[in-house]
Amino acid sequence: MAIEIIPLGGTGEIGKNLNLLRCNHQAIIIDCGISFPGEDLPGVDLVIPDPEYLLSIRDEVQGILLTHGHEDHVGALPYILPRLGNLPIYGTPLTLALIEHKLRERRLNADLRPIKPATPFQVGDLVVEPIRVTHSIPDCVGYALRTPEGIVVFSGDFKFDHTPVDGERTDFNHLARLGDEGVLLLLSDCTNAERPGWTPSESTVSDSYYTLFANARGRILITTFASNIHRLQQAIDMAQLYGRKVVVLGRRMEQNVEIAWQKGYLRIEPGALISAKQIDEYPAEQILVLTTSSQGEPLSALSQIAADEYPRLKINPGDTVILSATPIPGNESLVWRTVNRLVRLGAKVYHDGIAPVHVSGHASQEELKLMISLLKPRYLAPVHGEPRHQAAYFELARQMGYADEQMFLLENGSVLRIENGVASLEEKVPAGRLLIEEGVEGGVPEALIRDRRHIAQEGILVALITVRAQTGDLVDDPQFILRGFEWQNEVQPELARAAVQETLGKMAPAEISDWDNIREELTMVLRRFCRKHLSRRPMVVVVVTEV
Repeated sequence: MAIEIIPLGGTGEIGKNLNLLRCNHQAIIIDCGISFPGEDLPGVDLVIPDPEYLLSIRDEVQGILLTHGHEDHVGALPYILPRLGNLPIYGTPLTLALIEHKLRERRLNADLRPIKPATPFQVGDLVVEPIRVTHSIPDCVGYALRTPEGIVVFSGDFKFDHTPVDGERTDFNHLARLGDEGVLLLLSDCTNAERPGWTPSESTVSDSYYTLFANARGRILITTFASNIHRLQQAIDMAQLYGRKVVVLGRRMEQNVEIAWQKGYLRIEPGALISAKQIDEYPAEQILVLTTSSQGEPLSALSQIAADEYPRLKINPGDTVILSATPIPGNESLVWRTVNRLVRLGAKVYHDGIAPVHVSGHASQEELKLMISLLKPRYLAPVHGEPRHQAAYFELARQMGYADEQMFLLENGSVLRIENGVASLEEKVPAGRLLIEEGVEGGVPEALIRDRRHIAQEGILVALITVRAQTGDLVDDPQFILRGFEWQNEVQPELARAAVQETLGKMAPAEISDWDNIREELTMVLRRFCRKHLSRRPMVVVVVTEV
């Protein structure tokens, strides 16, 4: 009985992870995440996988498996789940607690089913085994799915951290047992496949924090991903060691700290947390602020603080700011803009380039090799990485003796079919992205984003044309509104008016009575005019008013 593996997001890219396993007219979704828009997507809040293909097989979908609580693995659920119906969602307790809050914000109910690592459960006709792995957030799992063709393992995001902050290590015995039993296919995280060696333990960040806290004389602000609970725990531990009160800024950070604390994933001494309103009640050297904006997002707390626009907190000379994350590709300029603003305000800023304040949550080369050695899969298909990461992963596998026919380069929409033990790539299915803006139903069309980019680069020219309804004659001279560029001399607007008048004068009566035709003709005329006389290609909007 054939099985199909279909990535719809997160393969050949970073973010918006969503994979699909189909077997015997049943399907299971693994993760459902978002990615963050870069500067090439002006006005967009989030990017999610296009659900078109999922909707076409909606009746087959039996449930959703979540590997962990990071946004790039769970953030799209509030947008996609309502289109699929009330599917059961399986995840570890912290993962479900984080997604439950997101769903409740949108008044969505969900069938949330907690799981335990190493405890099998059934989804449709398939038995699923969660595998404990370590990452940069507690309660992470990979999954082994027992299909009629054999065991398929999704590694999830992982690294082999032998001294994790919460003490929960990767279940190497479980991985080895699966390998001894025989694994058909491994779909592996490959984000750090270019990095030699081993990824350092998350707990090593504490050493750097220890030194920075010891030398800081003013307030300390630490920014990281709101879901990086391990990093938050280390910062809180250090604050408690040095007698600092902890202030949490940023809506998502506040929510995640509250959830993790209530669920027992954060250890905080009584009285250690204070509100932002209480900051001025304590000396600067007794304050630690945990905040969002590790990616320089314009509306997040640290970005507003850096712009001196945040009402509850101002940067003082001598404050220490620690960027405990690395920029997502495409976000670098936003991050460095924030850093430069903080420096101008007098803050001492530390980031991964000058101090070891961040470690990756993903496996480096030796860990990727060890995962392959433990599982001994027949086939390999790297996911959660860009093409360069996938290529590096293939090179590692070749060094371990894998032949090219055992490795498959997948991208979003690929269909990897395995039947009678033989794997092959089939015709692709629709896969793309959906651009989300708050308040806009159904996503933002790509054409609209192209218009925004065009306006930002070339400007816009609005032509106001008033004509008589009966004859089509101009009532007044055309008026022009320019944004993003200017006339280069006083003659150009007169030449543009003359071009409009000449065009209208050549039009037949039937053409003049068709306002859509007038707009179309004048738009083309003004575009040509701008190219010829201004060397620009602005967006041209013609508004025709009749009297």
